[in-house]
Amino acid sequence: MLEGGIQTALPLGKYVGLMGPERKILNLLGFFCPIPINETRIALSELSDGDVIEVVCDDRETLRDIPLLCKRLNVSLISIEEDSGEFTFLIKNSAFMGDI
Repeated sequence: MLEGGIQTALPLGKYVGLMGPERKILNLLGFFCPIPINETRIALSELSDGDVIEVVCDDRETLRDIPLLCKRLNVSLISIEEDSGEFTFLIKNSAFMGDI
């Protein structure tokens, strides 16, 4: 359990599922800035070139922050979808540029 009473089924930053051999899901529902950005950056650094990660958030700030992070890290933001206040970002790790 994290501060504020937020419970997670898995340790923060761990993948919660697989969708195909190279697509991972990072569930960050219930977390607010800066956690979604930091955890997404860490997850991208651990992926192989060409892997795809699906990041699920409900922090509205991620609509601005994750596209900026992708641009800064030179990775491909494939899509952004919104459903009932949950935002899903599909990101392809095309060329992670190291610790930024």
